[in-house]
Amino acid sequence: MNGLKIKQKAQLEIFVNDKRIIEQNPDPQESLISLLRRHGYTGTKLGCGEGGCGSCTVMVSSFDYKDKKVVHHSVNSCLAPACSLHKKHVLTIEGLGNAKDLHKVQQVVANSHGSQCGFCTPGIVMSLYTELKTNPNPTEHSIEDAFDGNLCRCTGYRPILQGAKKLSHCGNDCNTCPTKSTCEFGDLEDFGADRKVPPYPVELLQYHTQLSEPEQYIFEKNGDHWVHPSSKASLLKIKELYPHAKIINGNTEVGIEVRFKNFKYPVYINTSDLSEMKQIKVLDDGIEMGALITVSNMQSKLGELCSSLEPHKTRGFQAILDNVKYFAGKQIRNVSAIAGNICTASPISDLNPVLVALGAVLTVESATGTRKIHMTEFFLGYRKINLEPSEVLVSVFVPFTKPLEFTSAFKQAKRRDDDIAIVTSAFSLTLEKKGDDYVVNDSCFSYGGMGPFSLHTKKTNAFLRGKVFSKSVIEECYPLLLEDMPLQATSPGGQIQYRKTLAQSFLLKFYLRVCDELSKIDGRFTIDSSEKSSLFEIERGLSHGVQGYQESTEPGAVGKAIVHAAADKQVTGEAVYVDDMPKVQNELYAAVVGSTISHGKIISVDPSEALKARGVVSYVSRADVAPANEEDDPNMIGAVFHDEELFATDMVYHMGQMIGLIVADNETNARAAAKLVKVEYEKLPALYTCEEAIEAKSFFKIERNIKTGAFNPEKPGNPVLPIDAAVHHVSGVSRMSAQEHFYLETNASLVVPGKEDDEIEVFASTQNPTETQHYVAHVLGIADHKVVCRVKRLGGGFGGKESRSVPLSCALAVAAKKLGRAVRCMFTREEDMAVSGTRHPFLGNYKVGFTGEGKLVSLELDVVFANAGYSYDLSLAVLERSMTHCDNAYRIPHVNIHGRLCKTNIASNTAYRGFGGPQGMMFAEHYMHHIADYLGKPVEDIRKLNLYEDGEVTHFDMPIENVFLRRCWDELEKSSDFINRRNAVKEYNRVNKYRKRGITLMPTKFGLAFTARFLNQAAAMVHVYTDGSVRISHGGTEMGQGLHTKMLQIVAHAFEIPFERVFLSETRTDICANTSATAASVSSDLNGMALQNACEQILDRLKPLREKNPTFTWEKLVKTAYMERINLCANGFYRTPDLSYDWATNEGRMFSYFTYGVACTEVEIDTLSGDHLVLRSDVLMDIGRPINPAIDIGQIEGAFTQGMGWSTIEEPLYSPTTGFLLTRGPGLYKIPGFKDIPIEFNVKIMDGVRNTRAIHSSKAVGEPPFFMGASCMFAIRDAIQAARADQGLKGYFRLDCPATSERIRVSCEDDLAKRAYTPLAAGEKPWGVPV
Repeated sequence: MNGLKIKQKAQLEIFVNDKRIIEQNPDPQESLISLLRRHGYTGTKLGCGEGGCGSCTVMVSSFDYKDKKVVHHSVNSCLAPACSLHKKHVLTIEGLGNAKDLHKVQQVVANSHGSQCGFCTPGIVMSLYTELKTNPNPTEHSIEDAFDGNLCRCTGYRPILQGAKKLSHCGNDCNTCPTKSTCEFGDLEDFGADRKVPPYPVELLQYHTQLSEPEQYIFEKNGDHWVHPSSKASLLKIKELYPHAKIINGNTEVGIEVRFKNFKYPVYINTSDLSEMKQIKVLDDGIEMGALITVSNMQSKLGELCSSLEPHKTRGFQAILDNVKYFAGKQIRNVSAIAGNICTASPISDLNPVLVALGAVLTVESATGTRKIHMTEFFLGYRKINLEPSEVLVSVFVPFTKPLEFTSAFKQAKRRDDDIAIVTSAFSLTLEKKGDDYVVNDSCFSYGGMGPFSLHTKKTNAFLRGKVFSKSVIEECYPLLLEDMPLQATSPGGQIQYRKTLAQSFLLKFYLRVCDELSKIDGRFTIDSSEKSSLFEIERGLSHGVQGYQESTEPGAVGKAIVHAAADKQVTGEAVYVDDMPKVQNELYAAVVGSTISHGKIISVDPSEALKARGVVSYVSRADVAPANEEDDPNMIGAVFHDEELFATDMVYHMGQMIGLIVADNETNARAAAKLVKVEYEKLPALYTCEEAIEAKSFFKIERNIKTGAFNPEKPGNPVLPIDAAVHHVSGVSRMSAQEHFYLETNASLVVPGKEDDEIEVFASTQNPTETQHYVAHVLGIADHKVVCRVKRLGGGFGGKESRSVPLSCALAVAAKKLGRAVRCMFTREEDMAVSGTRHPFLGNYKVGFTGEGKLVSLELDVVFANAGYSYDLSLAVLERSMTHCDNAYRIPHVNIHGRLCKTNIASNTAYRGFGGPQGMMFAEHYMHHIADYLGKPVEDIRKLNLYEDGEVTHFDMPIENVFLRRCWDELEKSSDFINRRNAVKEYNRVNKYRKRGITLMPTKFGLAFTARFLNQAAAMVHVYTDGSVRISHGGTEMGQGLHTKMLQIVAHAFEIPFERVFLSETRTDICANTSATAASVSSDLNGMALQNACEQILDRLKPLREKNPTFTWEKLVKTAYMERINLCANGFYRTPDLSYDWATNEGRMFSYFTYGVACTEVEIDTLSGDHLVLRSDVLMDIGRPINPAIDIGQIEGAFTQGMGWSTIEEPLYSPTTGFLLTRGPGLYKIPGFKDIPIEFNVKIMDGVRNTRAIHSSKAVGEPPFFMGASCMFAIRDAIQAARADQGLKGYFRLDCPATSERIRVSCEDDLAKRAYTPLAAGEKPWGVPV
């Protein structure tokens, strides 16, 4: 770098919350989040590492040299290089407030019950704060928009939005507004009585204002260079001397390349401060945009131009806005330069197809000259562009559109907001009036997602020139489009038929838009009223809804809507998760060496190169596990059966399977060295899907059967309907894909070896402390009592940390014992998704018999197949629960179900909210729809006819009592106005051709208890101290569901003391031993009863003293009891009574009780794109008398949203040739976002019901509402059916779960979809498959 004569800096200077941080010899590769967390700012969380979840959001304040002012924007700190923040100010969650003095932004999120597990909360708070900081008059719309780069897996988003909108400006004069006294809007910086949010540092302002342009400097470390030019001229000079240097502005693409593709760039040029290249100039014939303008600023400037210029001139600008408004999240748009988007040459770029269609011209410069390049000539191949290494893109010219030039742009993705495109397109068509005709003078159609780069359709464009614009001419273009973009059945990206269909559908949309515009000057082009809804995308209104519940009016804490006990700590970033814990002395970090194939023999493992790498301490493998003996092999583990190796030795059975660990002095060195371990394999054939396993007869040995009525001659019973009452039968296949847990905190563990007696302490993010304790002892060859597992909280679990969290802790324990030092690891998002398993995919063949009116008589599910993965894990219990729930809420007299587990070469699938129950209920709703379609009746009529009644018996021989299904149904049918709305939907569908609505009313019934009887027990400890304060411990873990809050309420209620007088620190196995996993939704039931038992013991001891001294306060009573030597500690215990089910005989009680609910959901679909929007959902749940109704409402909403995701947009995809999980991370795997929830979301807890089989007459709530979210899928199905009816297609059709945009569009089966059909040839495999 000497040739540049640029000052080399030795210090990086960043201000964080107005405090200066000095980094000596900064590393150009280090991210901002890494630096922040090293310096103790652990409130900023790492959720994905790719800018896709928003948990790492901070606010960055920088100086704009053009406008001479400080600007603020939200940033993903996981992508922002630390070096890019030199001389800038970073505000983290810690800078807003603390748990004892909340900032109002933190306060509204906490008090609105907007934080459950809390891991995503700091990022959400910072996004909201930044919006308010940069927008002095925020509206409810702008506040909703502020969250489009943030994800939450727990809450269902509604409470966050509801709280955040309290800070919006209603538009009234604040001085005279009638709601002034209750309004939250006001001085954003007001922090408390005397304190303020840390301001932009004065010394930074002084430093920047004395400079005329940014400072030029270089950072260098370990051969990596970070160059910060001061001007465009210096940038060009640097590029001339170092032509292969990588230019970065926001690092939103390069950061992904380095992290996930192992790209290496020794020289970075950071252009983020070059204001001179961020301007937009308005010229006579168009605009020139500086190449470094960010997407956010471009949106703002183009919006201003669209408002100020003649409308026809800005059609192209509007097309740009239409596509980029869904470009990534706000944090990405704030820093991503358009030059990066263009030069990256992504095949699925949102921007490039629009620029191609508009005839944009690029200006590129080098130190030796300037070139102009038309966008149609810029892309040369996959990620290849017409740019010399020494050249820099400096500006983009976009011409104004002419009066008869029409432009539009379209994009379709899995999820509308913050998602990469499946297909993008842009169209430009210039017409010329010749006589009575409008002739095509010129056209340019461009597509992304249809080839290796942004394509323009040469044949189609050539065909159109000179043609009279008409519908018939456009119809002739459809086959030409497919010739221009000849996707093969095996093309990368998959979804071939869908992509080809979209290409045609977008052209049809464009044609209709042009006709609509022309109709303003020529009435002959007026389109039919039924087609007008296609002119614009489905508009989403503001989220709103009503939450209905009754708080208890009785004294005591139970039944009160108390805010989550840790909410204040979560909104301030003070809540501690495993990776937030301070480093232990001499602590090491471990990185997993995982299999790179999905099935094969291990020939050799060579860690020698890794052991030479910087900072590496050791390689850990099977050789370091306790030795095997005649009775057991400590390397063999498993949730139920010991059928998994902790460290693979001779064989690997799925990609990512752990072979060993590299242990080093820090995470960076450990991960780099792990890639150097050489493993040689002999590959073997692999199976991934249920279908492949069935064909290969690859099953686990244990099967399950349930037979009742006529299918069980030995115990026929006395069914109300004989089997021959079934005068009709239908048969079909139902398939549902997997679902990734996507808890925001990935699996993490810290293992600390004791100094004596082989003691081991494990700090783990696990739902199962006891199993963690037991297997750590097992692999170390020591007794359980030498191991203590401690769990403070989890950043989400949902079943994914019930058993699959254990192997990581075990491996770290082996390393810690070997080295005598603490060892930590937190999985990256992609590691976690690859190895932790998912919800089980299911495949089932059903045959159903029913009467002429639709009364169910018989059900045969032979066979129900579940894809277990490579080991048993908890799959047998998942299969069992699916089989007990395949009736959903319907009585069926004669049942024959046969269940099998498919053995495949994917990571072992595991527990997930509902634990097989939702899959069973999905089978039920598929065959109920089949019956309804067969009989030509509304499915709601068939559902209502078959609802369980009190005293009826399930197919697993369990009588059910206190059934509130019909009451639920009737109340919701009325409150949701279902009948009238169903008629309105029919009318809407009659008058709209390309938009269809669907509505459904659907019940659920969920059984509560562990199906493994021995797990239905709990212990708890209660300590009353002499000052009257109480400390409790129980066996459950807090993962956002509010368990600890409810337990505190139960104890406070029992002792009749304030909630604040009871404290719970953490879950630990040396206080509560032999705990069951926090799972099956029964943790409140079990642990609450155990705590109640402990409280009753203490109260019984205090009773004589109370009777003698009725006027004593609690504190005086306790103090007196101590003086009287009365034991103020108690160990409580509870076991669920009467559970006795036997699978061999199909007799006994399976569950303690059932939770019931009904949902009504209405959706709208775009039949041309497959897009959908959930317009409204109403949910009514019977959950007894809630211990905390606000927390339970949150659980209902969160479960519903997860169920909606499972049934509509979430679908893991694997490579059928390698077994590689293609959908790793939020970039390719999409969970619902803030704007995916129902626009109107009404949730009510049924009044006046009690449950005598649970604590305080409550009912479990974690899992039962999940399947209510699937009502979205069946409402979509109803809408698709209306679209199919327009095509003359009647009757039943198969719709697999999830109902993705692809399945919606293709299921409409119009001519465009049929033309796009592209079958696989013999022996071919698609790019990706759902397993």
